[in-house]
Amino acid sequence: MKYDFQAIEKKWQARWEEEKPFAAVTGDPRPKFYGLIEFPYPSGQGLHVGHPRPFTAMDIICRKRRMQGYNVLFPIGFDAFGLPTENYAIKNHIHPAVVTKNNIANFTKQLKMLGYSFDWDRAVDTTDPSYYKWTQWIFLQMYKHGLAYKTTMPVNWCTSCKCVLANEEVVEGVCERCGAPVIRKEKSQWMLRITKYADRLIDDLGLDSFLIVYFITEIEDCFEIDIPETDFIEFVTVKDLCERIQLEIKKHSTY
Repeated sequence: MKYDFQAIEKKWQARWEEEKPFAAVTGDPRPKFYGLIEFPYPSGQGLHVGHPRPFTAMDIICRKRRMQGYNVLFPIGFDAFGLPTENYAIKNHIHPAVVTKNNIANFTKQLKMLGYSFDWDRAVDTTDPSYYKWTQWIFLQMYKHGLAYKTTMPVNWCTSCKCVLANEEVVEGVCERCGAPVIRKEKSQWMLRITKYADRLIDDLGLDSFLIVYFITEIEDCFEIDIPETDFIEFVTVKDLCERIQLEIKKHSTY
């Protein structure tokens, strides 16, 4: 008998839509678990291979937590603001809101086809006024307490997208998105004084066993180092994990 995966997947995806088995329950007495991924930027190209890898890892953890009796909150959202969308909209004479809406609809369809256990009732769109009014409020609180400040510093500037790029977005001197040359430019911009809490964050953030395994797997792949499973129990805080990573990297002269 031929396995008709398209029909079977559609059947269960429809059932998930109706019964909402992955929804977090407000006020539930069960222990809580919060699974979070980096919300994707909804580009016109749709999902790429870099999206499913971290999404799948966290989806596995969240499914296991549900099986263990946890009330799991695993939201999905779209980090939808950005100059690339604005530039695309100007070039094609389409309103940015329309571009964003269409891209989010496409991303949503693709993510649901992949079968992730997101709580879709809590989906976030950063261009929604009911959402970004709170990011504005948080920024104002940080500014009032001296944690947000403006300064001038050199940045990576895409000559086509007309926006600042992270170092990871610059590949061999060009923009990862559009391929245009990237230059170093002095620019005045807002900064957050996160270093004020660096020691507190490192010392106080506890890690559970599932997150430790996830982090170590990612770190081992990135740095090509090996941390024995028997050593996992030693890591209680982020500081413990960072110190062990530094030790392992020092053993490998290539890094």
